[in-house]
Amino acid sequence: MPKSSPQPSFSLHKLRELQLKLDNEKDLGKFWGFYMDRFIDHPEFLDFGAPVDHPFLKQIIPLLTQKLFKKDPYNLLLIQIPEYNFIHGSFLVENEIGGIIYFEKKRKGVAAISDPNQSGNVQYSRFTGYPIDRN
Repeated sequence: MPKSSPQPSFSLHKLRELQLKLDNEKDLGKFWGFYMDRFIDHPEFLDFGAPVDHPFLKQIIPLLTQKLFKKDPYNLLLIQIPEYNFIHGSFLVENEIGGIIYFEKKRKGVAAISDPNQSGNVQYSRFTGYPIDRN
């Protein structure tokens, strides 16, 4: 019997399912849980993609953190998986972590930010858009 190679514990193809959930799931906590369970909880997921500088996300994240907590984010790290037009990343607000996902073709994303007031709550924000070149 031939030996099979080990299969990863997750599939990047689930990003398509995540994108559908972004369009249809009303409960952003359930949506974020799906993302965490299927991707972030698997260390090999972080091996896919490369760091990216994304002007729109660099603009929107401070707007979200200011709106939700009146605080600025720092230590922003964005990773792009080009073949899926997908960006995910993390940042800090005070000492709490935030996460972001963004589907470039759909121009839709979700941010999840732990409450910096130490309440244990997570705030979610769904957003749509892209940068406007003002030149």
